[in-house]
Amino acid sequence: MIDGESMQKLNDKPFVFLEGPVWDKKRNQLYFSDPLARTIMVMKKPGEFRVLAENTGYVNGMCLNHQGNLAVCNMEDGSLDEVCPDTGKTIGVIAPGYGGRPFHATNDVVCDQNGGYYITDPFFTYGPKTQDIEATYCMRDGIVTRVATDSKKPNGLAFSPDGKRLYIDDTASPNVWSYTVMPDGSLTEAAVLCTLKTPENIAGLSDLQKCGEADGLKVDCLGNLYVTTFTGIQVFRPDGEPLGTINMPGDETPANCEFGGEDMQTLFITARTSLYQIRLAVPGI
Repeated sequence: MIDGESMQKLNDKPFVFLEGPVWDKKRNQLYFSDPLARTIMVMKKPGEFRVLAENTGYVNGMCLNHQGNLAVCNMEDGSLDEVCPDTGKTIGVIAPGYGGRPFHATNDVVCDQNGGYYITDPFFTYGPKTQDIEATYCMRDGIVTRVATDSKKPNGLAFSPDGKRLYIDDTASPNVWSYTVMPDGSLTEAAVLCTLKTPENIAGLSDLQKCGEADGLKVDCLGNLYVTTFTGIQVFRPDGEPLGTINMPGDETPANCEFGGEDMQTLFITARTSLYQIRLAVPGI
């Protein structure tokens, strides 16, 4: 679809492992996390970085909430926290866990039209298992409910442009799931929307890589899905038909992506130690 040579690498010095890109339309800047370095970074101009927050709890996925603050997945504490985007200070804990126990290691989060949150909580190797299953949760009005258990390791998630559908990808299978979002926040009509293209040569790959290793997920204004995978960013139409793959340069593997820029037509890509940007014809949401 698009060759990696069209991408622009934005950092000279390597980061540790980049994740969680979030575009702030009000401040015209990008936030992203470096979980293993325990930092949240901010970029106002391409290639100009500053540390927003240090000594964070292995912050992974993030989003902006209705108050304009960052909702951040704290993998270390198994919680969803709130961080001020101006000072980097933690405001408080949005969701401490489920059923009186912390989450395994909160991975990604989106904020819905009503100010609620959807949180994926897979288990990898960040600490002890604290829940009986790997699942997706909804947080509304201070109450956390478990809303989806179809994915083996739920990871990236995103809403359709009208907010009526929620998509969740699965790191441990090639499936990307689609759900109807109900007024009370529950999810119904679970169905596999699309299946990832998996690597042709699987020799020496891990089990997760063999099935595509889906990670971050974003949607553009036409409803197309952008799934970061082991083989690049796979793009699907809203009906699940594949459109192609945005290839990464060299052996870089994307972990997550985010639309941004004044016209929302720049796709920022966190790819392990590097941050990239590429211009696209269709803007994001």
